[in-house]
Amino acid sequence: MTEKNAGSRANNASGSLRTWLPPALVFAVVLLVIFWRLGSYPPYFNDAVDHGIHMEVNKVFDHADISKRVNWYWKDMHSLGVYQSPLYGMVIELGLRLFGLTLFGVRFFPALIEFGALILTFFAFRKYFPQYLLLSFILLMALSPWHLLVARSGGIQGFSVSQYLIALSMFVLLIDRKRSVGLAILAGISTATIPYGYAGIRLLLPSLVLLAIVCFRRIEKYNLFAYLGTILAICAIQIGDFPRSLQMYFYARGENLISVGRRLPNGGYDFAFIAHKLNENFHFLFKMIMGLNEKAFWNVNVASTMTPVAGVVLYPKFLVPLFIVGLVYSLAHAYKRKRFILAMPVLLLLPGLVANMMSGMGIPNLTRSIMLLVPIYFLITYGAYSLFCSISTISSDRLRAAFSGLFAVFVGLVSAYQVNNYFHYEKDTIFGGKNDAAMATYNEFLKPYMAGHPNSRILYHEFGPFNQWSYVVVRWLGGERVQTMRDEGKLVFLTDDNRASMDRLLNQGYFDIVVSAHPDQLEHMLPGTKGMKAEISPRGYKVYYVTR
Repeated sequence: MTEKNAGSRANNASGSLRTWLPPALVFAVVLLVIFWRLGSYPPYFNDAVDHGIHMEVNKVFDHADISKRVNWYWKDMHSLGVYQSPLYGMVIELGLRLFGLTLFGVRFFPALIEFGALILTFFAFRKYFPQYLLLSFILLMALSPWHLLVARSGGIQGFSVSQYLIALSMFVLLIDRKRSVGLAILAGISTATIPYGYAGIRLLLPSLVLLAIVCFRRIEKYNLFAYLGTILAICAIQIGDFPRSLQMYFYARGENLISVGRRLPNGGYDFAFIAHKLNENFHFLFKMIMGLNEKAFWNVNVASTMTPVAGVVLYPKFLVPLFIVGLVYSLAHAYKRKRFILAMPVLLLLPGLVANMMSGMGIPNLTRSIMLLVPIYFLITYGAYSLFCSISTISSDRLRAAFSGLFAVFVGLVSAYQVNNYFHYEKDTIFGGKNDAAMATYNEFLKPYMAGHPNSRILYHEFGPFNQWSYVVVRWLGGERVQTMRDEGKLVFLTDDNRASMDRLLNQGYFDIVVSAHPDQLEHMLPGTKGMKAEISPRGYKVYYVTR
């Protein structure tokens, strides 16, 4: 009897090891890659992060009151307006307070939340899909250049992918579950906070609400009421700013097709333009998803946000056939087994496709496609896994084991290729790194000038999109020196709010020089600078010398 108990315990231990060792290894690899050189690669603020965190920088380092700009009413969360998100702002503020204005400080907590979202995704879906399929999906997606680019940037796009995964996973946990009102409330909160992410994921909220209503038989009634009630209660905050909050929900900087299509003199819709734009968007979207943009096949800069839009490659081209196979298998298995969950990856493609198809200004690009990241990589994995399973079922036992090993090798090689691609290419070579106007201005002129003229008074200006100025890059590079000069009034940042007083001080001869990383905008804001003696740098910045 003792020997039987010992054997049973050994079998249980062995089974437990086989169950938990693969997830532990996969998530250890994901954790390592996500946080590897997080504070130094890429060595600049990418993904327009500097413009998305300036409110929190002002709050933490200048003790500014930002409550009028950052609140819980729905705002237009475009790439250069995400500083208005209170949820994203709280995450950034925590990093700034703990680690200062550093790349690591801005990136750490968004990356940590994304890692947690990946773990939650695994536990939510393992009831419906084989463990090795899920682990392969998480490994391939998490290590894709597309995912690493946004997840490691500290920007709103990566934070929004986390929101997407958390809301989706919490919804799936409610399916076929016994009464658990607490879980339903948490799921409702995760769904209701989606509008505080990037505008490109906002379609997920109504999509999940619609799915909950359609699948009401699969969700216990008290859970359903708690889930929908929580969403309704949180969204009720918008009554205080109604109807503006509702108008801003899908506004997308006025660039959506509905807004742009209303271009007739009487305010009506130009249906000929709309039809042309839909056709153009479909053309670019199809090429982007099917990897038909770049001529190169292997050595291609995957998922670069600042690559010319027509050349964006979302994922390695050799995975395109597997994406198509996964699409077919997913629909076929869902129909054959009558299981809705198997068709969910295909359904989740639709919101991402709609976000791109509704581009009124511009054309489909990577940032508008972030809701496609999860379903595309799941279908790629599903296609590869289903192919290997189909082949192994008609093979002998020895070949079956070989095919299982071959699948693991395939996933490992693709993951290694993707990680190498991400760390090999510098993604944002237009507005990041050596070509960033603010970085060039500081490194080439401002830093040596401040060292040689410690008592000089400088008015500094950089490009402010939509009349919003970040000055995050200069503060990050200058550190304590820049902060001290600001506190002493020796370095002043020009904004739309202080332009009148700066114009007056400039005319009074208060400043010694004016430095601009975007001279055209500066000369529009302060016309008096046009008559000043100036030196133009080949890199685009301009130095104006004040005469007294």
